[in-house]
Amino acid sequence: MSLEPKPKQTISLHLTVEKDRVPAFSPMLSQGFTIKTKVGCSVRNLICSYLGLSADYLELRLQTIFLDGKAVDNIETVLVHQGSTLALSAAMPGLAGATLRRGSAYAAMRDQITHKKSTTGENVKDGTIYLKLFNLVAEEIGQLFLTQGIWISGKNLQKLFKRVPAQFWAGCRAAEVDSQEKKVHELVHMNWEKERVFLKLKVK
Repeated sequence: MSLEPKPKQTISLHLTVEKDRVPAFSPMLSQGFTIKTKVGCSVRNLICSYLGLSADYLELRLQTIFLDGKAVDNIETVLVHQGSTLALSAAMPGLAGATLRRGSAYAAMRDQITHKKSTTGENVKDGTIYLKLFNLVAEEIGQLFLTQGIWISGKNLQKLFKRVPAQFWAGCRAAEVDSQEKKVHELVHMNWEKERVFLKLKVK
């Protein structure tokens, strides 16, 4: 999945970090980010063919999938459209988690928030989606997206930088903002709140 150069009026932030610092980005990934991918395809094809995840990971780990706020049971027939919001999660605990799980015996309890079979197809084409990764999924596959590059809210990035412990910065080896080198400690003092940021990590 290749990403085009940053759109206009977007700040580019490239960070070189040590591998053990990558999990610090997981909370931000659960808040959502934009990626370029293919749209007009089934949820299964998107995940396996275009996001690059294996069929085993889809079946064994991605137990709860939401598309545009509705639970997805049939990943073969539900289509992902331009601008869709896709949320991926591992199994969640308790009755609520069991109810939301794909193919759950309790699926009838959430009929009003379940995606039905898409009635019309469309051509597969380039587009963007808004992706949210929760719990173990964020930790396990977050690096895949962070190293390819994602578009995020500057407000969420600023929250992350203010929340991470001081030792986080010791594992950040280099930073570039719009191709200009910055000292990593300067990033927390920058005002990101009103910006749209293209974030890309290089992991050492």
